[in-house]
Amino acid sequence: MSGNLICDLDGVVYRGKDPIPGSATALAALEAAGWRIIFCTNNSARTPEEVAERVRAITGYEGRAEQVITSAAAAAGLLAESKPPTFVLGGDGVRTALEKEGIPVTAVGSEAGAVVVGLATGLTYDWLREASSAVMRGARFIATNDDPTFPAEDGLWPGAGSIVAAVERATGVPAEVAGKPFPPMRRLLHQNLGSGPVWVVGDRPDTDLALAAAEPGWRSALVLTGVSAGRNLDPAPDLVVDDLTEVARILIG
Repeated sequence: MSGNLICDLDGVVYRGKDPIPGSATALAALEAAGWRIIFCTNNSARTPEEVAERVRAITGYEGRAEQVITSAAAAAGLLAESKPPTFVLGGDGVRTALEKEGIPVTAVGSEAGAVVVGLATGLTYDWLREASSAVMRGARFIATNDDPTFPAEDGLWPGAGSIVAAVERATGVPAEVAGKPFPPMRRLLHQNLGSGPVWVVGDRPDTDLALAAAEPGWRSALVLTGVSAGRNLDPAPDLVVDDLTEVARILIG
């Protein structure tokens, strides 16, 4: 059997700068068995090219940019038709995704017709103020994702959702969320699927498992190498496994 494997990265393939043991071997075995591997990440800070290079550098698996779908691309898709000047509170991954869609990026909040908020490791108060002021003036408010944390090598770090929450609190305006498990990301995934069954592998019930649960016929596997301990899961996965190696063993047979 072969099909499509939608695979999260942080907490599944690597954790921070550390590879999760066996992940590269598992991915190579799945690909050799005919599985189409799509890396689907809510981390918007990096471009697909940078994500693929990170996979290669950390794990040794030969990741390719065309395998990578980020929440930044999903957010850019929401603005692809109107193309408003957009203020970015986030990383280069967001700016590059917007530019690929021909959406102008502005560093001046008062010029913005939209604000996109993602993971911003260089966050400053001025940056937060510009984004919030633009939203208060009526700019469309889009979050790449609302993950409160992400797994790093030394524990959980604040995620994009923590920054989104600050803008929501300041403005009273809820963000439109583009990443997993929301429809903008699911539309991108459908455009990249091949034939056969679809499995979603991740470590978060609220993003990865919810992504699979939202699509009829998709199945999910939760790995225990990330943020979840595998108890009281909602939605419930089809499989709870130790790691990606066990996923490969089950799917390849």
